[in-house]
Amino acid sequence: MQVEQTEQSPLPTNATFGEVIGYLRSKRGLSQGQLARAARLSRTYIYHLETGQRLSPSVRSVRAIMRALDLHGDDRVLLTHSFTKLTGNYLDEESDTLDLLDQRELAALLVHNNTFPAHSLDRLWHISAWNTPARELFELDIEQLPPTQAQLLAVVFDPRYRARFRPWEELARRLLADFKHNTRSLTYLPEYRTLWRSLRTLPDFRRIADSSDPGWGTASFVFQMRHSQLGPLTLRTTATVFSGTSDYSIVTYVPGDQQTLATFAAHGWQAQGQHL
Repeated sequence: MQVEQTEQSPLPTNATFGEVIGYLRSKRGLSQGQLARAARLSRTYIYHLETGQRLSPSVRSVRAIMRALDLHGDDRVLLTHSFTKLTGNYLDEESDTLDLLDQRELAALLVHNNTFPAHSLDRLWHISAWNTPARELFELDIEQLPPTQAQLLAVVFDPRYRARFRPWEELARRLLADFKHNTRSLTYLPEYRTLWRSLRTLPDFRRIADSSDPGWGTASFVFQMRHSQLGPLTLRTTATVFSGTSDYSIVTYVPGDQQTLATFAAHGWQAQGQHL
């Protein structure tokens, strides 16, 4: 009978590759089955890795485990070194020598160089970067809502901001349905459960969440809002993801009609000379 480890044990000094995976999995509070689902591998495969019964894991499988565990920094180095020690193969060899930007940094770079209002999202829709047009568009109080700690649904359901969206509930339902669809494979994560409990304390969130089904994850839709200085705006969303993984996405708000296009141009949210 196979027994899953559920509690984290100290990592031996000369830990094997399997012991490293078990240590990092336990550190995230995941069972072997949960890690398997997140990495889209079989539970038996994870068990065999951790118990040393599989001595030649593929680079693809290990990369999937790294993404599922969301490894960064020392933990990522720990796993890559143990993989190399086991197999003689290398992970992220090019990244180690060239010091490449990670997806979070690339997403922020693209956001800040976007003329249109834009922000980036991690896989749980925490907003990791805003550009100045986006903060101006949504009239955010940065001191009360730090851009590195914001979560998109928390902003939309925040009573301070929801009155700007017309109609608000239609937008809230659409976003919540898309969030359920996009995070359907992440509900096992402790941070997902913590986030969900926090969101359910917001006004009307529980009512809408309990009566809405997951959507289809459609990237683009139109909504209306009212800006205190610019008046009514019609906006269309666009979403950009990195090929191969959706750990970070970039949401850009573009004009949805001619009036909003002219408003964007007059306010400097559009490259000079780029008019329809």
